[in-house]
Amino acid sequence: MRNKSLLLLPITAALPLMMGAEGDGCAAGSKSPAPDVRGTWGITYDDVIGVEVKIGGAVYNAELGAAGGQVTINHQGKPYTFGLDCSRPEIVCPSEAWPSKVLIEQRDVNHQHQMIVNLPSASCSGELMKPAPGTCGIGTSNPNCDLVCNSDVTVKTRETFGVIGEAGESFRLYLGAGIVTNGINCALLGYSLADADLVTVGDKGEDWEATEMNGGLVTIGYAGACVFVGQMDGTTQAALVGAELKFTTGFTGVKQ
Repeated sequence: MRNKSLLLLPITAALPLMMGAEGDGCAAGSKSPAPDVRGTWGITYDDVIGVEVKIGGAVYNAELGAAGGQVTINHQGKPYTFGLDCSRPEIVCPSEAWPSKVLIEQRDVNHQHQMIVNLPSASCSGELMKPAPGTCGIGTSNPNCDLVCNSDVTVKTRETFGVIGEAGESFRLYLGAGIVTNGINCALLGYSLADADLVTVGDKGEDWEATEMNGGLVTIGYAGACVFVGQMDGTTQAALVGAELKFTTGFTGVKQ
């Protein structure tokens, strides 16, 4: 992969993050009809990845090419370089988290708004443990103080849960569910999602079918230390505690 390096500017002078659909994920328990999304979908991505870095209360934005690359920020007089390297086995890039071809299922006839997709997901190679004091709770990437992985995170395929909105006009897929990062390993942060609007044909009922996805947006998040490029000393690690990187890319989809 050819790396592309960028210097990030503070948010007041930065490029805006890409905007996309915001799926309605609140209809998981609904028993109302939902459009038929079952089948194989072809996904087409934008040629840019939006980057947002949060570190020490400051926010920096930029864009990368679709292949990823490196971004550098100058925070409190010190440079920090982060890399989105899709070749790393533990890293799931946006186009891998929501691949170019996906098979979607709706298994529960009584809850048609629930959808299942087999996608790459994190798996802990060690043990799940309680997070260290002060590293979880409100204002952190682990607000519910879920168990964290104490070792490396590997990527395996697993069933991923999604929800079609009550109106049948959008969906939300939860990419970041599962393993919680310990701040160093590369588990996806909990807000990692895929959202899109749905284009449908037919009337609400048995012949209601989704045929296209428009305005889609994949959002994946990582702890800053996980994607830091360079030597990690005590000072650097302390600065990166709580730091987050968010990567976003737009997409559209067509049922095949």
